[in-house]
Amino acid sequence: MSNISQELLRIYNAEDALALHGLLAPSLQAKYPVERLRTVLTHCRVLTHDIFRLSTPSWGARSFGFFAVYTETSIFEMVLELDESEKIVHWVITDNVTSSSQQCTVDNL
Repeated sequence: MSNISQELLRIYNAEDALALHGLLAPSLQAKYPVERLRTVLTHCRVLTHDIFRLSTPSWGARSFGFFAVYTETSIFEMVLELDESEKIVHWVITDNVTSSSQQCTVDNL
């Protein structure tokens, strides 16, 4: 989980949609082609700008974790869930984890 979250941080700050696509589970790769991921990253970065660092998971298990995200503008929450192959099946950065509408998310919902 820690290796994937740190790679995600690097990819996020580089705005590298192609590399992000490579971290996704096959079901999400089909749903989020590279061009769509570029749009997602743009929406995310409007919310956060650069991410300075992530906390270690504050709660979770081997396949999912809740992180604090320290950014230029604020502190956000990140939820990251991985499949058995350590590919992303759910990812969200938010300032309101209970909201039904999220600006920065990649998931199968």
